[in-house]
Amino acid sequence: MKTNVNHKIKVFSPFFVKIFLLLTFVAFVSCESEELVNSTESDLEEDVFQKATPVAGKTYYLRNKKSGLHMDVANKSNNNGANIQQWGNASGTHRQWQVISVGNGYFRLKGIDSGKSITVKNGSNSNGANIESRAYNGSSHQEWQIISVGSGYYRLKSRDSGKSIGVAGGSTSNGGNVESRSWNGNDKFRWFFTEVGGTPPPPTGGTAASIIGNGWKLNGFSGNLNVGSNNNGLSYADNASKNESHFFFDKDGYAAFRCYPGNPTSGGSSNPRSELREVINGGDGYWNGNTNTEHSMKWRFKIEDLPPSGKLAFGQIHERDDFYDDVIRVQVQGSSGQNSGSVDLRILGYVTEEIEGSGRTINFNMQMDTEYYFELAMKNGVVSLYNLNNSGNRTSTLFRSVDIGNANENYFKAGCYLQSTSSSHESSNVYGQVLIKNLQVSPDN
Repeated sequence: MKTNVNHKIKVFSPFFVKIFLLLTFVAFVSCESEELVNSTESDLEEDVFQKATPVAGKTYYLRNKKSGLHMDVANKSNNNGANIQQWGNASGTHRQWQVISVGNGYFRLKGIDSGKSITVKNGSNSNGANIESRAYNGSSHQEWQIISVGSGYYRLKSRDSGKSIGVAGGSTSNGGNVESRSWNGNDKFRWFFTEVGGTPPPPTGGTAASIIGNGWKLNGFSGNLNVGSNNNGLSYADNASKNESHFFFDKDGYAAFRCYPGNPTSGGSSNPRSELREVINGGDGYWNGNTNTEHSMKWRFKIEDLPPSGKLAFGQIHERDDFYDDVIRVQVQGSSGQNSGSVDLRILGYVTEEIEGSGRTINFNMQMDTEYYFELAMKNGVVSLYNLNNSGNRTSTLFRSVDIGNANENYFKAGCYLQSTSSSHESSNVYGQVLIKNLQVSPDN
C-alpha cells in the first residue's frame, strides 16, 4: 500500500504543478492593471518609437481585439461632438487617426477626415464617459498614453482620468459605442494599430484655380506623392499645374495649399512651399516698392495645420535682389502638427531680421482654423500689414516698417511656405495647410 500511495503521488505531481502555475498566472493577470498604470515614460517611448506600430507622426486604423471592428466617427461627421463608435473594416478616412506627440510621453489621435481629436466628452472622469471627436485645445482629456499590452495590442490610457478606451459592454456589433472605463485587461480595451499604406487620397472638391483667378502662377510640384520616399516622389515645379492635386485643391470654397516637410524645393531655398507667385506683365515681372504708388495684396485665409516645425508663412513680398530676398514674411508659429488653438503672428524677413536683428511677434489674438482678412502693402520703401473688416476696410495696423531703402523689384506671394524644416522631418506626414480666397492685388498687373 505504501508503494501504491507513493506511486499515485508521483503520477499526479505534474497535475498539481499545473494547478499551481495556473493560479499564479491568474494572480499575475489580476495585477496587470496596476503594473501598466505604473509604466514609466521610457517604457512608453520604447513601445511607441521603437516598434513598427504605432509611431508618432504616422496614420493608422485602430482595430478592436474583441470585435475586430475599427474606431470610427459616426456618420463620417466632421462636427465637434461627433460620436466615436466601432464599425467595419480598414477603409475610409473617417477611420484613420494620426498619432501626434504632445510631449511628456502623451499623444493625441487626430482624425484624418475632420482634423479633430479623440476626446472624453465633457472631460468626465466617470466610468462609461463617452468618447467623441472634438477640435484639439490642449486639454488633458484629449491626450493619451499608448501602452503595449502584448502581442501587438495597445491600450489608450487617458491623461486626465487614467481610464482606458474600450467598447461599451464588449459589443461586437457595428455601431457599438466607445467609452472610457477602468482597465481590467479585457479584450474590449485592446486595440491593434494598422498603418495606413501608400499615399493618402487627394482631398475632394471643386476647382481651386477658379477661386484664385488669373494673375498668379503656382509654385508647387509634379509627380505622385509618396510620403517617406526621396523628395516624397515629387519634383519641384516652378509654374506647376493648377489641376486638383495633393498640394492645391478646393476646400469649403477656399483654395487649399498643402505642403509636407519632405517635399522638394527650389535651388535657392531650403524650405518647401506650395504657393502662388504674382504674375506681372504676363510673366515674372516686378513692381517698384520705392515709389509713391502703393502696391497691396488683400486675402482672406485660414491656417488649418502646422508642419513639424510649427512654423509657416502665408503671405510675402519678395525682392529679386538677394540683398532683400524676403522683404517681409507674414507667418505663424505654434507647435508641431497644431490644428486648433492660439498661435503667434510673426513678422520676419528683411524688415525685422535684418533691420531689427530678429523677427517680431505681433500682439494679435491669432487662432487656428479661423478666417482673417489681411492686407499687405508697400509704398515709398515702407511695408505695412493691416487687419481688415468684412468689407475689406482697414481696421488696425498690425505692422509698419521703417523705410527699408531701394527695394524696386518686388512681387507678392501667398500660400503655404514651410519654415525651419530639417532632414529629421523629411519622412514625416505632418503637413502644413493654409486656405485662401478673395485674393487680389492693386494695382492689378
